[in-house]
Amino acid sequence: MNLNSNRRNLFKLTIGIVFISMIFSGCSEPESTEAKQIKVCIEDVKLSLNDPNSIEMISTKSINVDDGSHRIALEFTAKNAMGGRVRGRALCGFKTENDLALNPDDIWNKERNLSRSLRGLGINH
Repeated sequence: MNLNSNRRNLFKLTIGIVFISMIFSGCSEPESTEAKQIKVCIEDVKLSLNDPNSIEMISTKSINVDDGSHRIALEFTAKNAMGGRVRGRALCGFKTENDLALNPDDIWNKERNLSRSLRGLGINH
């Protein structure tokens, strides 16, 4: 009888632990669209940096544009070619505030793409 009682207690304890861990693991909020857009913007900006891993964010801002499009503004620091830390700013455009893909028609996205293309040709501006 003690063996059965111990098994039941162990079973109850196991179920309790599983239940509590499920509650705590389910407490995290899903990532917002804005947070995802910020990540997309940072990854795109990193493609233009001399040392992409050196980027440190100062601030981010979400901007709804009058035409219905959406922009994320980043202010950051990163290391330049000489290893010095410099400050930078970038705007990333999205077609709407719910889109997660950069808008290829947005002027700021086009400017970064052009800058990368020129850099690939050995032209630094």
